Amino acid sequence: MSIHTLFDDSVLVSCPPAGAVNVLIGEAIEGPGGRWIPCASAIADGAFVSCVYEIGPGRRQVCSAAPPTYCADEALDRAVHLAETAAA
Repeated sequence: MSIHTLFDDSVLVSCPPAGAVNVLIGEAIEGPGGRWIPCASAIADGAFVSCVYEIGPGRRQVCSAAPPTYCADEALDRAVHLAETAAA
């Protein structure tokens, strides 16, 4: 099952922006949809995006297409929600 089928149409995901750096990493969330790691990634201008990546060979990191935040903890909270959705 792909990540796109796990997310509802109202939750869009994309590739992380070029130069994004994971700065906060949450605990793995596991379920029938796989094992996902939530993280907050720093981007330009001191902003952060919410990202998740699946554990396993050939898996990629994706991030929420929601607007960035200037709070790393908020970005991580959003990422935890994405990981819970993906793992469900």
